[in-house]
Amino acid sequence: MPSIRQVAACGLLTVVLALPGLAAPNGLNWERIQQEAIELFVQYLRIETTNPPGNEIRAARFFAEICKREGIEYQVFEPSPGRGTIWARVRGDGANRPIILLNHLDVVPNNPEFWSVDPFGGVIKDGFIFGRGALDMKSLGMAQFVTLLTLKRARVKLRRDVIFLGTADEEAGGLEGAGWFVKNHPELLDKAEFLLNEGGGNMIDNDGKVLAVGVGPSEKTPAWLRVTASGSAGHASLPRPDSAVTHLVRALNRLLEYAPPLKLTPVVEESLRSLAPLRPDATREKFLRIRDSIRDPEFLRLLEADPAQKALLHNTISVTVLQGSNKINIIPPSAHADIDTRLVPGERLDAWIAELKGVVRDDSIRIEPILAFNANASPVDTALVRAVADLVRERFPGAIVSYPVQVGFTDCHYFRDLGIHSYGFSPFLAAPRDLGTGVHGNDERIGLKAFADGVRFFYEVVERTAR
Repeated sequence: MPSIRQVAACGLLTVVLALPGLAAPNGLNWERIQQEAIELFVQYLRIETTNPPGNEIRAARFFAEICKREGIEYQVFEPSPGRGTIWARVRGDGANRPIILLNHLDVVPNNPEFWSVDPFGGVIKDGFIFGRGALDMKSLGMAQFVTLLTLKRARVKLRRDVIFLGTADEEAGGLEGAGWFVKNHPELLDKAEFLLNEGGGNMIDNDGKVLAVGVGPSEKTPAWLRVTASGSAGHASLPRPDSAVTHLVRALNRLLEYAPPLKLTPVVEESLRSLAPLRPDATREKFLRIRDSIRDPEFLRLLEADPAQKALLHNTISVTVLQGSNKINIIPPSAHADIDTRLVPGERLDAWIAELKGVVRDDSIRIEPILAFNANASPVDTALVRAVADLVRERFPGAIVSYPVQVGFTDCHYFRDLGIHSYGFSPFLAAPRDLGTGVHGNDERIGLKAFADGVRFFYEVVERTAR
């Protein structure tokens, strides 16, 4: 049997043809499945899908070619030139509603001069697989696809369809990917019951012991807003106290000084309570009674000392884009700032904008949404979450299942709006030093073993949910 390194260097077709059917008398040959997964993953990392411009159609066709060869039902969509999405399905007997394996094909830009390897070289070195998208999220996308492939080859008797959905444009909001798909082809979702996507969040100690496996039921939602000011224009040699830029700067200063009130929503409350067993003895009971505990100023101060926990309890405001005059000696008639605000689950956009207008207190200022979605959540008492919990108990005795709420956002909201229970989940369980690093940064990479083990863990979760 060749080593993983050797398999990753050999030809894709040779590896695939060597595995005509992965079922053995005593079950699946996981060494071979994981070796093939690594080879396919390396090939996938070499497909450049930087957004902008995306060119996700290249990745969609990569998956489509394998589906065609393997006899897997699939469709490729290109809503605009270069923007590709792939849908593929392995059918069950229809006793239960489908499960969707959602991933995005696009990746964020990179600065090659700061990388030690080619960002699209799919390089394996020092026990890691390097490449833009190695963690975000081509690794999970490949684990999902190998799950589909393995279910098909092994002819697993399924009680629900398993749908693989690789979409475009997630890194820019998903309007040309998941957003387009749910609007134009909801029939291909076939009233699915569950969806797994990136997100979640696991806790593993430095020795590799799994403490918690996260199934994320919700996330904060973006409310990207444009703050526009208008005022007197003219030559900059004659300062104008009512200029647009002056109005804008004052408005932004008020927003930056504003502290949005604490809002402990039910899904965040459940998230904090779920991790109580891992808290020190002194605070464990506090987290179990989190709604009462936050009334204690000292406990709240300790809780909010963690920026991520603080962000879960408040709407947030970040000023990111400023634009005024295009010439230094011109006072412009208008100026604007784009602000990235994030809302706690359950918050209403119109109420938030009204709140910000009350903070600004300036009739010359307009606040309008650029991009905003509903802040929604999925239940945690479901068959899928129970399947994860059962598997965690078997594989990682003593570990718990937690319900993390993400401070970022994914494409899950499009599907929750359709009533599909959607969860963030990562199967890659390794000590921090072995997991990988570099999301949206330099030398993005995932541990070779972490990836291979995660492929198997993800398959087991899906198979247990779908059988």
